[in-house]
Amino acid sequence: MLVTKRGLLAQYRHLLVPVVPAAMLMFALVMLQPDLGSTITLFIVLLALMWFAGAPLRLFGVSVLGAITASVVLAMVAQYRMDRITTFLDPASDPTGRGYHARQALFALADGGLFGRGLGQGWSKWQYLPNAHNDFIFAVIGEELGFVGCVIVLVLFGTTAYVGMRIAARNTDPWIRLVAATLTAWLVGQAAINVGYVVGLLPITGLPLPLISSGGSSVVTTMLVFGLLANFARHEPEAIAALRSLGPGRVGKLLRLSTPEPYRPPAKRRPARTAPTSRPGARSAGAQPTRRGSPDARNRTAARGKTGSRAQTRGGHR
Repeated sequence: MLVTKRGLLAQYRHLLVPVVPAAMLMFALVMLQPDLGSTITLFIVLLALMWFAGAPLRLFGVSVLGAITASVVLAMVAQYRMDRITTFLDPASDPTGRGYHARQALFALADGGLFGRGLGQGWSKWQYLPNAHNDFIFAVIGEELGFVGCVIVLVLFGTTAYVGMRIAARNTDPWIRLVAATLTAWLVGQAAINVGYVVGLLPITGLPLPLISSGGSSVVTTMLVFGLLANFARHEPEAIAALRSLGPGRVGKLLRLSTPEPYRPPAKRRPARTAPTSRPGARSAGAQPTRRGSPDARNRTAARGKTGSRAQTRGGHR
């Protein structure tokens, strides 16, 4: 819808309808589970769509304010969400209860030091770190691979962001540009939230770390995103030219991948031709010719006679 109406997105009714109402319906359905983490990922997708579609900045201010208000309301409804917020604001308030997860994750990161204990040599996952296989897998990386391992993971996600945005920027198809940029923002944003709550910068939400946390559905969805980005990369103009000159190759023949077609913008509609304006004194279409002997013809003849006599009189005086 945003690509179809991209010429009208300066108007709020075309920018927000029907994308925002449909997103709000999805938010409500997911929150009925309840699943706040998935709702946050959907909100990231909505913000990315609005941003790359060219929404004004004041709209994002209203969206962030609405998200903060909704988070406070949802936190007051469920006690466990309220505990997460209070623990984030004061981690030492209940170190053995509500703040246990966050504190143990920081202890695991501190034990790793600069180079870590070694791959597979960490013992926090066996003794004191809950949910080490999915929610707090980044703390295990910090313990076993140290600060250097954590930086490498962050650089890999940064490279993913760069490659995804590069694919979006090099494509000429507006649909591919919007989808590629939104998928990249969603993937990297989810990773940033996971790392953020492990190191204590965000409240704990339970989002997995893409391609690293344990979980079948998360891995399948992430691989689907990478497959879409790889397909979008094949539709770049330079990639299409290279594929046509070099051929599909062994991998292309094995997967039966056809050479993509270049994007052609839709032809602009020509304005309808209007009937030419009639010249002064010209006979209009559908007008009946004046018959001889009619009152109109006699009046015109009398007028011509008067004009000729006046001209002769003026010529005689001259």
